[in-house]
Amino acid sequence: MRRGIILLVVLVSFSSARSVNTKLTYDVIRNGDVIGYLQASKASNGNQVDFINESSVSVRVLMSFSMYSKVTGAFRNGMLISGSALRNVNGHNKVKTEILWQDSHYVLNEDGGQRLIHEKINYTTACLFNQEPVGLTRIFSENFGKFITIKEVRPHYYELHLPDGNKNYYSYANGICTGAEVNTNFTKAFFRLKK
Repeated sequence: MRRGIILLVVLVSFSSARSVNTKLTYDVIRNGDVIGYLQASKASNGNQVDFINESSVSVRVLMSFSMYSKVTGAFRNGMLISGSALRNVNGHNKVKTEILWQDSHYVLNEDGGQRLIHEKINYTTACLFNQEPVGLTRIFSENFGKFITIKEVRPHYYELHLPDGNKNYYSYANGICTGAEVNTNFTKAFFRLKK
């Protein structure tokens, strides 16, 4: 009987540590029209958590643009161990970065060059949709390859300052992003969580 109880406890512990997955889907809206989608997934397996944000958008601003982007982040024990950003516009890569933890620093590969980052990273833009940035004043951007400023401007509503001068806004409920306003030099778009 005792062996059976121990086996049951081990099996329950093993299955609960295996993996927890969430997938959020957002409509991307511009001028009231749905112009694309974003899928944000989070997969937990023991002490590792993986985030993937993938989006596809088609928009006309003076000319037609088709954009695909993918941002990833893998965290072990709360620290980034690898991440990447890819942004493709009309079939051409505009951003392609990779970051990898090696011994005591990160190696950031971008635009054919390498840079070292010696500060540990605990939250990145890959986390933004699946995990509210509670108490943070800056986060790491895979897209820009640097830390950027974030601040809570009212409860569960955050302003993200981008190096290009634009600001994005994120709203949260129960720890997940329910909507976002994304600003570029050319247009503004809204991300609305689908029910």
